[in-house]
Amino acid sequence: MAPLVEASFADFKEAMADGDTTRSVPLVKALAELALIERGMIAAGSRRGQRALRVARLSLARRLIARHLSQASLSAAMVAGLLGISVRHMHMLFEGTGHSFSRTVIAQRIRLSGQLLREAPRRPVSEVARACSFESLATFYRVFHIAVGMTPGEFRAQGAPSGPASAPLSGQPASVHLTGK
Repeated sequence: MAPLVEASFADFKEAMADGDTTRSVPLVKALAELALIERGMIAAGSRRGQRALRVARLSLARRLIARHLSQASLSAAMVAGLLGISVRHMHMLFEGTGHSFSRTVIAQRIRLSGQLLREAPRRPVSEVARACSFESLATFYRVFHIAVGMTPGEFRAQGAPSGPASAPLSGQPASVHLTGK
């Protein structure tokens, strides 16, 4: 239970720092209900308990994705195994977010690559792609261009734009397909 509470609380702190009440309200409810589950006041199998566990598992899943982002082996099966849930359950956690597990991983990898391109302008693009676990340089260029609207080189040539590392994805398409051409 502790990792679920820690992940939920960390997400809550981030949501508050961002002023995102849409994210913070369900997290507060989940944290309160997790405390009630821990004290035996509500059952983990009840609707309230299941809802709280779903929110907490999603928070922990996102944190596990971030922690293992640079590993090529990162997959829904890997994260599900770390959470102790089925792969189907893992995919169901992400259904309510509007983004699939894969889309979440790609978005985080693109954010990381944008950050690396800004922080280390002399680092070769191929190293950035490898550091972000893209299977090939061509895939990295294609996915980056779809998500950001420019190539990594063009992004880098713009200089170090101000703003958060997540800026490259704002307003971009909701799906990026790794296998599409």
